[in-house]
Amino acid sequence: MAITAPVAGAYVTTLTPAKAGGGATPLGYTKSGFNLNFTTKAEKLEETDLFGLCLIDMVYRGCQMTIDTICRIFQAVTRDALFPWTGTFGRVYSVAAPIAMLASSQADVLLMTAVAGTSAAAAAGLATFTAPFVKLSPDNNLALILSSVLRDVPLRWDVILTESAGISPQTGTLFTST
Repeated sequence: MAITAPVAGAYVTTLTPAKAGGGATPLGYTKSGFNLNFTTKAEKLEETDLFGLCLIDMVYRGCQMTIDTICRIFQAVTRDALFPWTGTFGRVYSVAAPIAMLASSQADVLLMTAVAGTSAAAAAGLATFTAPFVKLSPDNNLALILSSVLRDVPLRWDVILTESAGISPQTGTLFTST
């Protein structure tokens, strides 16, 4: 019997862009997988006349999530992902994709599936991740190096909160997993 049950394994990831008009397209292999980053938000009650700057309490205000990776394959899906509002490399806006669109109206879908036979595929809650509303982050570094080195494509998506309809009370969700 093993001392621990470590979990490892690569993920096959597809991006379904809202603007590309196509289906799910594999992102190919990455430099070191996908990082799921979570930032819990709370408002601190920490400045009062009686307690000075002591932290007295916090009011929970939600959670933000980003997903980042560095794609090692410079292909249409990764290249066009750098311009998510229009879905076309180098195009900033068009009649169909005007300035001032809401990301929620043009959200992309990111689906990660653990490679079969790995411990990640067998682990409950780690076999698949689906983020149904993502958009390239405004903080994404759009630098591409055009030289004799590999064309790495750095991608960082902001995950947009979704609300489950028909569930009482309503439930806010960033992603689902199996």
